[in-house]
Amino acid sequence: MGNPAVHTLEAFTFGSEGLFFDAIGEPCLLLGTVEFQNFVHALDESFEAPLGRRLIYAATDSEERAINGGDAFQFGRWFGKRRAEQALKARAKSMGWGWIERQQILGPAHDGLCVGFSLAHAEHLSQSRHELEWNQRTPELIQTTFKTKQGDMLPAPPSVRLNWSDTSSETSALEVVELDLDVREATFFCGEARSFFVPTEMMHHLIAGLCGRPVGDTPSLEIAHVGELEQPEVFRAVVHAAMTAYNQTDFPIYLQTKDDWFGHLSAKLTMRGFGTVEVEKSILDGDDMTRFLVRSPAPAIVAGTLLGMWHRAHGKRFVASFHLNSLGLVVEAAEPTVDY
Repeated sequence: MGNPAVHTLEAFTFGSEGLFFDAIGEPCLLLGTVEFQNFVHALDESFEAPLGRRLIYAATDSEERAINGGDAFQFGRWFGKRRAEQALKARAKSMGWGWIERQQILGPAHDGLCVGFSLAHAEHLSQSRHELEWNQRTPELIQTTFKTKQGDMLPAPPSVRLNWSDTSSETSALEVVELDLDVREATFFCGEARSFFVPTEMMHHLIAGLCGRPVGDTPSLEIAHVGELEQPEVFRAVVHAAMTAYNQTDFPIYLQTKDDWFGHLSAKLTMRGFGTVEVEKSILDGDDMTRFLVRSPAPAIVAGTLLGMWHRAHGKRFVASFHLNSLGLVVEAAEPTVDY
């Protein structure tokens, strides 16, 4: 099969400010497969209606818009289709999704997500909409069936952004950093965890699709204030899901001063495409709360991760507050006050 993933990964941009871009210039995030599965599971539990199809279509819509803008994936009426198909396979491998073939997916990073990407690739190559059926025969094999729909192929809609969907700050020049990834045929490992790149646009499509759905309780997350955030219940659910996913990891965090946060935040967030986090205040310096400023393409996920890290570092209950300012999302964690 060769190893196009290694070559294609060289076209990625990994910036020191925590902004990652794939080989076609689309922003992306580096996530562990188990971590993402835990995040999706917790998010699904927060809503009264299952999110399976919503996740698939978020992947399909984001991927369709991405590949429509890439020259390598275009073809004419008579020539170039085979080349475009090979380019799509190489993209799936370089992103760590697995082998996406015409009617099967081998080694999927996540079942629903990869099925959605597969649907986008199939519709792009046929230039028609499909009805999708899929069967996961084993954890390493998904079989897909596409049936052509009648009618014109209308373009996928752009994602709807909420005011907290993206607080990253654009920069014209990025210092490129090297990631320590063990790249294999269609997978790679970051540390000991199998990982893959998730398009940031997919996250935006997914969050937009959650708006208006009934939200259940998130008892493990106590929030005092959400400021002027749009769709606060959706924000709360995403934060809760990210915190839950983090709590299922076993990364140790030892802090003695506020400055000790830097290494943990860099390794867990900045070096995975989640932007930057500045610690503005800390209870370690005598402040009554810890305050983080989040500049991220996925700030709600970062907020949940920060709360999980804060709890693990300090071992105390907390009450969280959130608000937006001109620089980003402000996350505050403080011990609950006790009224006597």
